[in-house]
Amino acid sequence: MKNHTAPKSLYKTDEGKKIAYSSYDRAMDLWDVEYSEEFVETDYGKSHIIISGAENENSLFILPGLFGDATMWYPNAGELSEHYKIYTLDMINYGGKSQPIGKAINEFNDYKIWFNQILNHYKLDRIAVMGVSYSSWLALSLAREMPNTFTSIILLDPSETFMPMNGGIAWKGFKAFMFFPNRNKYSKFLDWLGGGYSNPDLLLWREHMLDVIEFGSTKMFDVPQHRIYKPEELIMIKMPVLILAGGKPILYNDPEEFKSNALKAIPHAEVIIVQNAGHGLNMEKPDYVNTSIIEFIENSKID
Repeated sequence: MKNHTAPKSLYKTDEGKKIAYSSYDRAMDLWDVEYSEEFVETDYGKSHIIISGAENENSLFILPGLFGDATMWYPNAGELSEHYKIYTLDMINYGGKSQPIGKAINEFNDYKIWFNQILNHYKLDRIAVMGVSYSSWLALSLAREMPNTFTSIILLDPSETFMPMNGGIAWKGFKAFMFFPNRNKYSKFLDWLGGGYSNPDLLLWREHMLDVIEFGSTKMFDVPQHRIYKPEELIMIKMPVLILAGGKPILYNDPEEFKSNALKAIPHAEVIIVQNAGHGLNMEKPDYVNTSIIEFIENSKID
């Protein structure tokens, strides 16, 4: 039986929320572009959104990975804002500063309702959407339901979506999050997921990510689970699609096999394996990722 209620806070305690909000603000100091913050009322609560870039006919909505939030786009927001008006979302059911009201996101249709209410608030009916990991699956799922709304899709290292992930990731995740979980285990898992990449900015952001995991009220299976799409389920995906995948064998043992499966599912997609990058390629290889996205935007001639 589906649970129709959810916690009325994304954090287990007020003190934990205070700590996570403080590290959120520190992470936002990494942003190299001016931004504004807004809350949008939805059936599921108030969604917190970071907006940057000048008024522009091209709008880009950016969704964070699981447990992530808008802060994770600090290496990308500045350059992308020169080409798009950027709406960087905090999810309503995990991470960030959104304020749920206790109505659960039980299934994909809940995401669809929530997302449409945000678009309606801004009176937008033509947008590009970008996701990473779990939210790449979510972006593609939304595009399936709203193909005339999405001008293009950008998917960064999608989890599941086109093929099963490396079986070892489930075991590593279980050990980190389910078997006597603690902050040190979370950190080691994130380090493995990122292929061992580190720099001072990433370490600052990761402290916030660890706060969200430690103090957050959302657990791994409290969100709708992603799944693999068959090619025949994606025939409505006719808009331009860019897929960037990490070249290190982390999510997938063979990134080239992932590329092959992605092209079978969406033959017209542009699929790029980003060499020497792990799962967090937007942070590990921001110059390459940003340039690839900007060139894709230009070549797509988005209206």
